[in-house]
Formats: sequence, structure tokens, C-alpha cells
Amino acid sequence: MKVVLLSASFGGGHRQAARALRQALEDAGGCDCVEADYLRFIPAWEREPVTLTYAFWLRYWPAAYRWFYHWSNRPSEPKLIAETFSKAGLAGVIRFLGRTRPDAVVASYATVAAVAHRARRTSGQAFLNTLVVTDFRAHRHWARPEADLIFAAFPETAEDLVRHGVDPERVRVTGIPILPAFAALPGRAALRERLGFDERPVVLLTSGGAGAYRSYERVLRTLLSLDLPMQLVTFNPHHNGTREEERGSMRWIRTGLRDDFPEWMGAADWVVGKAGGLTASEALALGVPMIVFDPIPGQEEGNAQFLEERGAAVWIRRGRELRSRLARLIPDEARRREMAAAAHALGRPDAARAIAHTLLQAEER
Repeated sequence: MKVVLLSASFGGGHRQAARALRQALEDAGGCDCVEADYLRFIPAWEREPVTLTYAFWLRYWPAAYRWFYHWSNRPSEPKLIAETFSKAGLAGVIRFLGRTRPDAVVASYATVAAVAHRARRTSGQAFLNTLVVTDFRAHRHWARPEADLIFAAFPETAEDLVRHGVDPERVRVTGIPILPAFAALPGRAALRERLGFDERPVVLLTSGGAGAYRSYERVLRTLLSLDLPMQLVTFNPHHNGTREEERGSMRWIRTGLRDDFPEWMGAADWVVGKAGGLTASEALALGVPMIVFDPIPGQEEGNAQFLEERGAAVWIRRGRELRSRLARLIPDEARRREMAAAAHALGRPDAARAIAHTLLQAEER
């Protein structure tokens, strides 16, 4: 089976989902997978205004992006917007799919499913056109009628899609695909021993898959200012190697991107950061509660609210409360255990395998 996985390099989550699914498909056997970044098919004159505007909004004017997210999440959204995005990069996608001749296309970015369908219709190619939703709540842009199958994170995600007009027969609730390694780890105690952690709480501060967490430095300064016995691990793609120091009662471990990141997360008591769908899904799979601060407006705020309502995360909404709430939460073992159980109940560590199985079954038919 030839599978093309099309993601988009907005942040890191879409690419991480494609990578996880590729590994699951290749582990299953009989699959020839090709990954590509959809943005490279869009001419620079068309791509740059969108990517630069998105980056500007998130960094300097998040309220504008929040407004656009909710304004466009309505049935009355101007069709011009949806039509424009569904044509971007079409010529390049047609050429790429003509070369690769896939049996299935798996998109982890909503627009790609619409573009793949147009390419299919224009070229006359026959392939299964599928979409993986990488958020816990589905904005109407995920509700692509052009997709033959849509893979949703939770039943609530599927309900959003159906409410936006998707045929429920086309929706499968699988979870968000994460690396199969997250489903094959030993227990937390064994991981802590392997990584050399002591009895102090282990707190992971993540910067997001692309290092794009705009409040990373603020949260780091706040954590370092706490007079708490803990082991703080900071992941930053701009760091090389691993450095460690003792700061009073705190141990601080600084490291960059790591292949064994699943083990570090599995050993943690808390994950602190924003609420990207992939990072949150990884934490849920391992039963690690999250402390969320300053998520990306729109989709990540939806993720944070979803997790908080189900007891798997605490969303700190006000900057003035950041220090006091971190100081209360981190040493609270009873609260951590309660939230860890809620996270574990939501976790879907086998999501990538479930999607791979569905694709292979569809090909057999």
C-alpha cells in the first residue's frame, strides 16, 4: 500500500502526527510511506503572507487570532475564505501525487484534505482521501466533506464534526496519533530510576514541538523562583546537549530535543506548557497531568478547556496567579494522583496503530 502523509509546518503538531502514523504503518508491514510538507507546494508569494500573518498574530496580537478563529467557526463564514484555501498549492500537489501515485492520502492539516480532493478530481487519480484531526475540539475547518474518512480525537470531537455537517459514517474516533513508543514504556518508577531521578517531584517544561511557546521564558523564570524541592526539566530545541545544576532545593536539568523524550515524560509528575494536541495526547497516554498557561488562542484554548473539564489539567488563565498556583500544585501529591488517573482514563496510546489498521482494512476492501 502506498501512503502519502501530507502535513503542514505550522508549529510542530501536524508533522509529529504524520511521523507517528508513518511509523505505525511501517511497523504494520506492507506500506510504502512518503511524507511531505504541504506548504512547500504553495508559491512563496502566496504562502508568505499567510505564515507571516499567523506568526505575527500569535506573537504580538493573539486577540486578533482568537477573533478570527471564532469568527470563522460559523456557518456564515464567507465561502471565499474556504474556497481560497482549498485551491492553494493545487498545481504542486497534483504534480506530487502524479509522481507518487498513492493508494491513500493522509492529511494532518485540514486544508490539505480539500486540496487533495481537488487534485484527485482534476487528475482523475483514485485514492482514499483521509484527514486526522489534531485538536480535541473540531473547528468547522476540520469538517471537510471532501474527506472519505476523518479520524477524531474523542467522541466530543466527532460530535463537533457531525454538527458542522460531516456524515457520521465517515468519522472514526481513534485518538490523535502519537509515536508507538508512548505505548511501550515501563512504569513510572522504573523510568525514574533509569533516568536518575530522586524522590522530588519531576516537572517538565515543554516549548512545543517547534519551540514556539511564547510564554516559555516567563514560565521558566517563575518555576526557577519557587522555593520548592523539585526536579525541573526544560526541553528547548535551541539547546545542545544536557546540563544539570542544583539551585537550593531544586535540581534543574536543561536539554534539547531527544529521541528518548517519551521516557522523560513518562517519569514526570507534571507537564507544564501550552496545550498543543500532540503534547497533550502524549501526556494523557502516559497519565501525566498538565499545568497549562497561555495556550495558543482558539484551538489550544479549546484543548485546555477540554482537559480541565475532565480533571486532567489545570489551566492558569491569569499571569498574576501563575506563581501562586504553581507553588500550590507541584507539591500536592493527592491532587496529582487524582489528575493522573483522569489523564490516564483519557489516554489513547494506540491511536496511530488504530488509524493504520483502519487504512489497511480500507485498502483490502
